[in-house]
Amino acid sequence: MSANEMVSGIGLRHVRVALRDTDGTIAVPAGTATATAYSGLQISGATALTLTVPDAVRIPVPGDDRVFYTWLLPPTENKTAELRVNKKDHNIIELITGTLQWGSPNRRKIAFNTDKQGEEPELVLWACRQVIEADETLAAFGTKKWETYYIPNCLAYPKPPGMEYQTIGQMTYSVQLNDASITELGQTLTVVLNGCTRLELIEIVTDKKFMLDAWVGDNVVTVFNMSQTPYETGVFNVTIDGVVQDLTTDYTRVAGALTFIATPASGAKIICEYEYE
Repeated sequence: MSANEMVSGIGLRHVRVALRDTDGTIAVPAGTATATAYSGLQISGATALTLTVPDAVRIPVPGDDRVFYTWLLPPTENKTAELRVNKKDHNIIELITGTLQWGSPNRRKIAFNTDKQGEEPELVLWACRQVIEADETLAAFGTKKWETYYIPNCLAYPKPPGMEYQTIGQMTYSVQLNDASITELGQTLTVVLNGCTRLELIEIVTDKKFMLDAWVGDNVVTVFNMSQTPYETGVFNVTIDGVVQDLTTDYTRVAGALTFIATPASGAKIICEYEYE
């Protein structure tokens, strides 16, 4: 059994969302420069992410005028979530609904409740908040850390805010969580390593802020720039098509850039998860 992680958290600091690729990881938009990291879009003004976890199905086994056993079976519904934000962003609405913006810079338009409902693209989404180390047996007891909820497969649709006197209109996104068999790094879940082969949510605890960058190789570029400057002593994992890369033998890292010893092949998915301040 690994070391226990006890944390106590508060609030919601930032949320990011991206399209989900066919390999189950973050999709890098076509036209993105090969050396430029893509880390999704930030959903600004996020105030709350609430999860609804359905109860397990309970099946009692009666006998001799009493229940002597109760089975707990998987729920018949998946988890759902509601994300509330104070800022409306047409770029986010366009991304998660598959619709398009139109008009001009000073006359922007986007549609709600369209005939595209039911055809929403699959997404990956992660939300972060600060927490306090709560394990009194650790030297780090009482220090600040970060907790991230990573949702590897979900659908979402927006609900436009109402208009009310002296009230800030909050945008609401309804999120439907679905099963995934792939981690944020593109690795297949196994019973040996993960204890499961399917999941809907991954909790990640780090000392500093969590970030996930992705690139697609072109068989030419060897140096890939990260979106943030990493925290030097923090968690740092790199994969190519789900295969873990080893520092020094497969790549080197200087500040915010990865340099691969062997040139990543054309179409290869490169993913890096790390911490930054």
